[in-house]
Order: sequence, then C-alpha cells, then structure tokens
Amino acid sequence: MKYLLSLVKEHTKQDFNIFYYLSLFLLTTLSLTLNYYFDIENTWVDRDIENPIRIVLYFILYGFGYYGACLIVSYFKPDTRFWSEGKFWLFSIFGLSVLSIDSGFPFLHSIISSFNQSYQAYSWLYKIGTNSISLVVVVAPLYLFYRFIDTEKNGFYGLFKQSSLKPYLVLLLIIAPFIMLAAFQKSFTEYYPIYKPNSIAELWHWPSLMPAVIFEFFYGADFLPVELLFRGFFVIGMAQLLGKDSIMPMVVVYCFLHFGKPAGEAVASIFGGYILGVIALYTQSIWGGIIIHVGVAWIMELTAYVAKQF
Repeated sequence: MKYLLSLVKEHTKQDFNIFYYLSLFLLTTLSLTLNYYFDIENTWVDRDIENPIRIVLYFILYGFGYYGACLIVSYFKPDTRFWSEGKFWLFSIFGLSVLSIDSGFPFLHSIISSFNQSYQAYSWLYKIGTNSISLVVVVAPLYLFYRFIDTEKNGFYGLFKQSSLKPYLVLLLIIAPFIMLAAFQKSFTEYYPIYKPNSIAELWHWPSLMPAVIFEFFYGADFLPVELLFRGFFVIGMAQLLGKDSIMPMVVVYCFLHFGKPAGEAVASIFGGYILGVIALYTQSIWGGIIIHVGVAWIMELTAYVAKQF
C-alpha cells in the first residue's frame, strides 16, 4: 500500500504545475457542465442504438477530450514532437476508434432480437451483451494491433505482467466505507444496482440466483477490456510516444466515458483514472486496476442493493 502511495506522490511531485493542472481541470469541468446541462451523451450521442452514426459521434466526443488534453500537454511540456509523428496519429486514432466502436456498437439490438424472446428476456440478454461485447470489440483488436503493428513489447499493454495483489485488496478495504456512504445518496440509488430483479429464473426454469450471478460475472468481466484499453493502451502503450504525459489525456477521455452515469461518478472517475494510470505506468501492469475496478463495482452493486432494502 505504501509503495502505491509513493508512486502517486512521486509522480504528482514531478508532474505538478499549477497552471497545467488548472487547465486540465477547466477542460474537464467545462465538459462535465455542458454534458450534464444539455444531456449531450444520452440525448445526442447515444439516442439511436441501431444507427452506426453513433460510432462517429462517440469518436468526435472522445476525440475532443483526448486531443484537447494533448493540446494542453503540448503547451506546458517542452517536447511537442509527437504531433508530427505518424505513429502518434496511428495509435491515437486506433485507440479512439476501438473505444468509439465499443461505446456505439449498433448491432447488439439486432443480435439479441434474433433470439425472439420476451421483453424480460430481451432486456436481460441485452444487458449481458452490453457487458460482454467489449471482450470482442476491444480485446481482439488490441491484441491484433499489439501482435502485428506495435513493436514495443510490454506484456500486451500490462495484461501479461504479474503484480502483487495485496496492496490493491488493502486499498479496496479503505475505499469500501466511502462507497457505503455514497450508497445512500439519491442519485446513487437511482442508478445502482445495475442488476434489476426480473423473471428470468422462472421463465427459463433456472435456480433463482443464477440470472444475478451470470449478470454480475459479465458486469465484472467488462472491466478487463476497460483497464486494457485505458490503463493499458492509452497509458502503457502511448507512453512510448508521450512518456509520463500519456496519463492526463487518458484521464480526460476516461471521464468522458462516464458521461452517461451519475455526475458524481464522472467526477470521481477523474481521480480514480489518475491514480490507476500512475500505478499502471510505473508498474507496467494493469492488474491492480482490474482488481480495484471489479472490487469497487461489485461493492457498489451489493451496497446499493442493501441500501434499497432500507
């Protein structure tokens, strides 16, 4: 635990510039304000689940955040050569494209509808599909890119690099009480738990807990591609072009990823993304982020469920 804190402390000490951090703060604050005031992500970008234009709209949204942060990086940092490197554009456009396809994947409705199930079954299957599609549209393209294009050998963006899990489990214990406090906020209980009671068990003659267990498994599994893309590709992978400055553009676009969730969670993602990005960069492993992310998600699910009972 002390080792992780020392990594974050040392990086912040070396990286901190009040005007640099303030500029990034203004970018994220303005973006958050505009999104939640005009409901940009839900109303404009994500409104038609079957229209492929969603992919383009998500690319514009995420590209604004990523390249906006890169502009701030290049203004405050001495090395701005990355703008003229074709490799930077290849890597960044590829990463943002994978993210946009994942967020705006337009074929899931058609795939699930082909099973010709009841509305309850469709709703459950659609949520399972939403949480599992990333394993295909994120992990597979990233592996092919790593295998055939990226010449930097970094253990598949930190996924194949072993890391001690004990510090992250301790960190989870520290975080848990704060999640429990947040669980009694109205905005939290309106959104969580993600899993909602349904009649799938009765409909398909399953044990009563099986639909919830399957759902929560895929809900947790979805954080592997999230960590692989954000802390793996955008931090460890892009570090060969941006060095330690790969963290901040990732943090901004990671905040944008949370625009459809409660505003408090989007704000918290800035701090969480920063800490996990620093840890990933200096350990060259994303397993800490996976453990933290899955642990927090499941604690939020359980806490929200208990909170609603009272």
